[in-house]
Amino acid sequence: MMSFPMYSISPMKGLLYCSLTVAVYLIAWKLQNRFKHSLLNPVLISILVLAGILLAGNIPYSDYQQGGDWLSNLLGLAVVSLGVPLYQQMREIHRELPGVILVVFVSSLFALVSTVVLAVMAGADGQVAISLAPKSVTTPIAVMIVDNLNGVPSLAAIAVILTGLMGAIFGLPLLSLLKITDPKARGIAMGTACHALGTARIVQNSLQEGAYSALALVLSASISALLAPWLVPWVLSWIS
Repeated sequence: MMSFPMYSISPMKGLLYCSLTVAVYLIAWKLQNRFKHSLLNPVLISILVLAGILLAGNIPYSDYQQGGDWLSNLLGLAVVSLGVPLYQQMREIHRELPGVILVVFVSSLFALVSTVVLAVMAGADGQVAISLAPKSVTTPIAVMIVDNLNGVPSLAAIAVILTGLMGAIFGLPLLSLLKITDPKARGIAMGTACHALGTARIVQNSLQEGAYSALALVLSASISALLAPWLVPWVLSWIS
């Protein structure tokens, strides 16, 4: 049975922090829509502003988290909503599903192996390398993978968030710079490399791109969950 943390602050404060988070995000979203700059990513701006408010007001994170948990409970609904563009493109996707699965499989394999190898080459120990390995997988599954491999779940969560933010900010400009214009390729790249944050960004650009990104997100998470438990330890033993 799931247990939920207990908080000592009042529900009114929880409502205040929840409302503050929503207000900051909406302002950041309006800024991005007005100035159309990739660095004005609403998630990034919200994190920076809210962190500044907590530090300036000397507000314990445990207090803020009561309101944050109210929003976190909606995360599942937000992820499910990404299935809408997927459903709308289902007929076309169905014809190309085997090819999409193959591409995402190879990409997920490369992401796991390359992350571990680069981490070890940079001087990280095995536990850190394990924790970074599923950086391109959505947070709940990445944490589960790392926990099963005796890594550091909190480090995995940070790596996933940073990867998603980097993809959401620089992913589309980089794809355009590389002259990758096919909607299917762009969607699969964003969904595989930068999970839900990348998918949320690209769905604003095109429903077709968003559909392929949502599909790649699900496939990448599933494939990584199956591969990581044996692949990551094997890579570590091979390069150590």
